[in-house]
Amino acid sequence: MKTCHPDSAGAERADVEKFIKAQTAYKKLLATALAKNRRRGGASRQASQVYSWEGRREEGLDIIYRLTVLRPKPGEERRLQLPAWAQEACPRCLGQGRVLARLGDNALYRPSICAKCEGRGSLEHSTTLAVTITAAQVGRGKFRLRRAGLYHAPSGRRGDLILELTWVDSLPKGH
Repeated sequence: MKTCHPDSAGAERADVEKFIKAQTAYKKLLATALAKNRRRGGASRQASQVYSWEGRREEGLDIIYRLTVLRPKPGEERRLQLPAWAQEACPRCLGQGRVLARLGDNALYRPSICAKCEGRGSLEHSTTLAVTITAAQVGRGKFRLRRAGLYHAPSGRRGDLILELTWVDSLPKGH
């Protein structure tokens, strides 16, 4: 990656097409590994067995997680550790998806696709969200975490993460 990266290799040695192919292959491998982790239960197995993952969907910029959660007893709390993707504006192009690239040794610049975010204007990284639910909140079936959803780089808007919870007294065996 370093030998063909446009920033570190220098303009004359950079092989942008080779760099983009390597980056695309890496992203596919990462997506496959994350999908396998989700199918096996992912972080829910490690989070002290208090919830079961039922699914995820997107509506606009909002992300909706469906979970089955153990009902807390009075005075007890349920702490959920949820896997999530954080999206931020690309620091190189400031969310625009384009940068000015120098043309050879001249002092001329032309608009070019940002190599860091590949023109999307945002970068993603995995993170974990911690949510604490008390027994008094059990009646609620939905929880909205403001500005924890998808990020729209051109407008700078961010969606919400919505938790749709189903309460149970015991989780299915082997969850």
